[in-house]
Amino acid sequence: MEAAARPLCGPVTIKTPVVTWAGLGHAFANVLLAASFFVAALPSANQRESGVASTVWIAGAIIMGFFSLVRAPAKSAMLTIPAFAASAGMLVVPCLMRPATPSTGLWAAAGIVFEVTGVAFSQSARICMGRRFGILPANRGIVSKGPFSIVRHPIYLGWLILTIGFALSYPSLSNVILIFASLPFMVWRIEMEEALLAADSDYRVYQHQVRFRLVPGVV
Repeated sequence: MEAAARPLCGPVTIKTPVVTWAGLGHAFANVLLAASFFVAALPSANQRESGVASTVWIAGAIIMGFFSLVRAPAKSAMLTIPAFAASAGMLVVPCLMRPATPSTGLWAAAGIVFEVTGVAFSQSARICMGRRFGILPANRGIVSKGPFSIVRHPIYLGWLILTIGFALSYPSLSNVILIFASLPFMVWRIEMEEALLAADSDYRVYQHQVRFRLVPGVV
């Protein structure tokens, strides 16, 4: 009598993905943040003769938007009204800048150099962070390589350099005022994030390794 044929494979178990409110909230936050960056690109994109400076601005905003879509959940986060206010002010205020009469000569060249430098610095920092990118103060893991070996908040430094470059390319009193108006929000945001991360022993070690928060040799 022939033995009964055995199945080549065992039973296949298909796991149904678990959808949670926390997961849906995280996904919604990612989409909302990405949308804010995409909207930030619109004023420059709608200019018929926006030039190189606006093109760099648009590229930076779009890249930030796509990074926002794939953010990883945080280990801990500061979900408070001050955290939302500081983060929104740091991000939204510079986005209110608008293209004005373009500068010429050295001012125009300096503006493009600043913008390209800002985008390159911030995006290289994001590459080092991977999916740990975020806006609200949070602990998504400690990163110490690349631009993070120079200052503790290189993305903010790149964002600041980018906005200065835009103002150099399109000088106007309103653009300059908006840059200065965004600085208190950026400093406030950094202080809250530092306070949150100080609870992590790895971050305290990193603070001793990299002394400066935003500008090398200054602060």
